[in-house]
Amino acid sequence: MGFYAHSITENASLSDIEVSLNFWAKDLIAEESQKMHLNILESRAILFDTMPEMHQALLRGELDMIIAPPLEIVREFKRDELKDGFTGMLAGNQPDNLYLVVRGDKNISGIKDLAGKRMLLPEDDELAEVFVDSLFLKQFRANYKTKLTSVQKQKKGSRILLDIYFNQADAGVIYRNAYDVMVELNPDIARTVLVLEKLPIKNKNFSYFVKGYPFSVELSKMVITAFKHSVRAKQILDVFRTPELDHCSINELDFYEEFYADYLRLKKGVKP
Repeated sequence: MGFYAHSITENASLSDIEVSLNFWAKDLIAEESQKMHLNILESRAILFDTMPEMHQALLRGELDMIIAPPLEIVREFKRDELKDGFTGMLAGNQPDNLYLVVRGDKNISGIKDLAGKRMLLPEDDELAEVFVDSLFLKQFRANYKTKLTSVQKQKKGSRILLDIYFNQADAGVIYRNAYDVMVELNPDIARTVLVLEKLPIKNKNFSYFVKGYPFSVELSKMVITAFKHSVRAKQILDVFRTPELDHCSINELDFYEEFYADYLRLKKGVKP
């Protein structure tokens, strides 16, 4: 299993994730696959710093599955290199969202009111940047960086939300998952930090099998169903704050492909 490292390190340290992933890959998959009479002799997780590195590993035949943000997958992989897999979901099998949030006391009722404001974005998250830039291109026909007083990056969504809450920034992008967790801890955040815009997404990361992998259907079924009853599996999923898993069709990349194509059309002819 190839994981894009930058998309999974928000909720835990890299060392904790490596331990969890390799435990999942080696022990748990072996245990669960035996119950389904699958002959999986060896498995492991590999972390990649860049998507091209992951793609090259796939082309060399070193991967059977990839786990990465769907926009990154669209940009790096060909559709016929992959097949259906699975993805994490929020509790109740609910999808995630990408939120553009703002302080409620800054008189921000639309994108036009963000000019001159301070923005926070998650690190190493191309979808968040494209989301924000698309909104600014539609409103101002200008790149978001040219209209804001400052743009800073934060690794954790919780940090972004707290910085806005404590008036260290005026706006930011955060995933619904992180927003809900922080609001549950401090309900006053929902009264201070408001959701201005949202982009519906199924999950931050999608998992797809490599085309031709023989056990893709069986493993998808195992992950989605059998893992629900495994205490150890739930502990691993807690690391990623994705309590449930669901089927993920390769066709679900269509949304991101179209979203990115629309973004490129907006950028065309607009000065950076």
